[in-house]
Amino acid sequence: MPSTYPGITFNEEGVCNHCLDHKKPQVLGEDTFLQKIHSKHGSQYDCIVGISGGKDSCYVAYLARKKFNLRVLAVSYDFPFMVDLARENTRKVCESLEIELIIVQSRNNLEYDLLRNHLISLAGTGTTWGQCLFCHYGIDAVLYQMAVSREIPFILSGVTSNETWWDPGSRFGILAKRLKKLSLQDKILFGFYQCKAYGNLMDQRRQFPIPGNSSFNVYKKAQTPSDGPETIPMFKYIEWDQDLIIRTLEEETGWQRPPQTLTWRYDCILEPLLDFTYMREFGISSAGLYLCGLIRSGELSRDEALHLLKESEDQEKLNNSLKTVLDFLEIPTNVQDKFFQTES
Repeated sequence: MPSTYPGITFNEEGVCNHCLDHKKPQVLGEDTFLQKIHSKHGSQYDCIVGISGGKDSCYVAYLARKKFNLRVLAVSYDFPFMVDLARENTRKVCESLEIELIIVQSRNNLEYDLLRNHLISLAGTGTTWGQCLFCHYGIDAVLYQMAVSREIPFILSGVTSNETWWDPGSRFGILAKRLKKLSLQDKILFGFYQCKAYGNLMDQRRQFPIPGNSSFNVYKKAQTPSDGPETIPMFKYIEWDQDLIIRTLEEETGWQRPPQTLTWRYDCILEPLLDFTYMREFGISSAGLYLCGLIRSGELSRDEALHLLKESEDQEKLNNSLKTVLDFLEIPTNVQDKFFQTES
């Protein structure tokens, strides 16, 4: 990790505080998982798996159905930025495992309009902070609603500890520093289009409500009711082994790996935008932080990670990925140019 990352320190040997503080989490084991999952019973299904087509969510579906013989309902929150391969992998995995798949989409082209308004507002800052806000809420809300309506007691999650890296601080605080430097015209542009994006986020919360969460407080992380379905992080109980996961999915479900070397978050075209923003702010991409986690957990060597990082942090590729999204959203060229003209 670079010295430009917030809060990082190094000892005399050049080892950072994150590596020094790291303790590999101990999995709780299959028996503990089975005790948990069999403690409640649904009438038709034992659990829901939120599936995106990525390796982790697909492997959770595989474990639940094939290894533990659970009655599984797969639910996919489909939005305009998912890649076609992710949709195809979702279909293949569910068909091979004979799992029912329900695909949920919003009304009114919500996510497209939201991202267009949001990115136009941020053009002058040269960053894309907040791009994933709709997805975090949407996935939680869709799974919660489906579990409640089908009386399913558990939601299985494929999130790993490597995806929850050390927090760089308030994103709003980081963004606010850039907003202060904007011209009056760009500040007005930010306010106007953020108001429109705020309306889109309110619409999402009204389409997919979670009890106890206001549709007005759209920037607050949603909390699901304590008496509702329980979320179980699968890799808290089962060892996460990347090579085993990919090999198993390819051999037994027909899952296809993406063309890029790093398979992490390949399922959404917005992910490179987060890399673009992290590189601009901190000198390391979000993919780089993920790879740091793999090194600490012993899943990857430093040399292997550096090789993968060259692809993820290639500035020309990141610029092209951002340009692809901006073109897809039909954002005017003069607005697009601001992303690339702004200084880091």
